[in-house]
Amino acid sequence: MGMGLLAWLLAHTPFDQVTQAFARPDWTTWLLTLSGLLISYVLRAARLQVVLNLEGHHKAPHRWLGVRTDALSVILMHNAAINLLPMRAGELSFPWLASRELGMPVTRAVACLMWMRVQDIVVLAVLGLLLWPGLALWLRLAGLGALALAWLGLGLASRQWFARHHGDTPATGKLAGLMLKLRQALLEPEHHHPLAWLAKLANWSLKLAAGACLLSAVSTAPWLTSWAGALGGELAAIVPLQGPAGFGTYEAGVWAGMAAHLPPQSTALAHAVSAALALHVCFLLCAVLAGALASVLTWANKPLLRQGTPSARRTD
Repeated sequence: MGMGLLAWLLAHTPFDQVTQAFARPDWTTWLLTLSGLLISYVLRAARLQVVLNLEGHHKAPHRWLGVRTDALSVILMHNAAINLLPMRAGELSFPWLASRELGMPVTRAVACLMWMRVQDIVVLAVLGLLLWPGLALWLRLAGLGALALAWLGLGLASRQWFARHHGDTPATGKLAGLMLKLRQALLEPEHHHPLAWLAKLANWSLKLAAGACLLSAVSTAPWLTSWAGALGGELAAIVPLQGPAGFGTYEAGVWAGMAAHLPPQSTALAHAVSAALALHVCFLLCAVLAGALASVLTWANKPLLRQGTPSARRTD
């Protein structure tokens, strides 16, 4: 379906526009886009080390800008897998990487991944309500209120469910034991740490702003309209049906976000698909190169890790 969407979109875009899209932004735009994307990687790693409480688990082998390099390596390799594999299959790499590189139990890593995805949806929804162009103030307030009520209702329902199953033990069955471990992991206080929320908010704000800069430079659309396109692309990535490397669905999301604020015959909308392709290829190349670099550095550090770090003891 993703490749079909991409074929449909490309059928309406001259290929010379796609090649010209890469030459249209100046070096300042490329610098802002790449800097924002790379800093967002660091913020994701910072959130991971807070959510998993890595400081209380084992000592960091190295640090870069105050962020643990083992957490950064896991984030970069996981991000590359998400970008390359279709149907969101790359998500499966996170429990394996967290267990192998960070010494975390698989159930703990699965619960962490689930919680991080919940955080992603909440933060994207909040940013969309706050910054979506042309949205009336009362609609923004109503949306934020509905989101807060939904969050409180979900929290109340989960606490009631936990109270009813308080006496469950792993001995009641494999499924019950797995659910118990997941429940205990989700109740970890680190998952609700304010720093985790701040890192996630800063991460998405930077990534969307960086994407909007490139989209605006290529399509000549206003920055807020391009920001809506960047948000549309990220929301489209949540859809389980994804083509290889996310091609098709991402471009469709960017186009839909920009089309909601541009006239049908506008020049900016005509360049929206080529701009989306330029942004997607930029993000994909950065993800793959950063993931490959992280893999090489992790492999190179294996002799050091074997001297006694938890990840080495777990893989030996």
